[in-house]
Amino acid sequence: MPSTPLPPPDPPPPNGPSGLTREARITAALIDLADTLVDDFDPAEFFYRVAEHCMDLLDIGDAGVMLALPDHPLHLVASSSERVRLVELFELDASEGPCCTAFKDAVPVDHAINGRPSAPWPRFTARAHHAGYTSVHATPIRLRHATIGVLNLFRRIPDPLSEADRHLARALADATAISLLQQTTLDQHRTVRTQLETALVTRTVIEQAKGFLTARHGTDPDTAFHRMRAHARHHHLRLADLARDIVDGTATLPPAHRRQQDPLSPGRPGGPGRRAVRGSAPSCGGTGTDGGTRFLQDADHP
Repeated sequence: MPSTPLPPPDPPPPNGPSGLTREARITAALIDLADTLVDDFDPAEFFYRVAEHCMDLLDIGDAGVMLALPDHPLHLVASSSERVRLVELFELDASEGPCCTAFKDAVPVDHAINGRPSAPWPRFTARAHHAGYTSVHATPIRLRHATIGVLNLFRRIPDPLSEADRHLARALADATAISLLQQTTLDQHRTVRTQLETALVTRTVIEQAKGFLTARHGTDPDTAFHRMRAHARHHHLRLADLARDIVDGTATLPPAHRRQQDPLSPGRPGGPGRRAVRGSAPSCGGTGTDGGTRFLQDADHP
């Protein structure tokens, strides 16, 4: 099979998207990850922030976060793009790859990817190469003596991850584990297991909502996800709650080019227990509109 040309690298600005120095961005990231002592802690959103900080601070092309319940297999809970999501799902299905090994052995794993299937993970290597990646660094997320997940860092340019970036990846993995642990102090009945279960369940709902939006608005999965997440942040909604409403058909995002002032026309009062928000579009669960459907204003149009 002919090899796929590698996409050109996308180097970040020297001081990152915000113009801050790298040291300042590292400090801000660690503070952000530590800010979990809140009543409305959202595990799904937290793990996407972990992936975002990896993308911002490390010289990588994509990032993913995998987690596992005790005595259960790994699950993907966050990814920086649809491309890496598909590669990581393939790795989990095949039960082979650096991320699986890093989790099993509780040690960081580096893997160079060339155009040839190579031991010990020939199928993963071929799939990752076809997606345009040249190397992978996987570092375990350890909570005390237990390994609960893996940070997966994919590069699309030659050469492996630098030693400095490996140390920072380890620090981000540790910060992730510590933040999960400290968040449990808010509620004696909430455990790390409960948080991981929630993250795994909500990940499925988020993927379903992303599929609805992709089909409904004729866009790609990455754009659909970023619009959904931007809307949740803009309106102070939990990402999982918004995704669940989209799947249930009680909420949707309007097309980016459409905006209406009032979703509830005269004679169409909202149904019991359903709240209307300004802005409307046909519900993603069917055709036409429903007076009881909660339509959400697109975050692109505050």
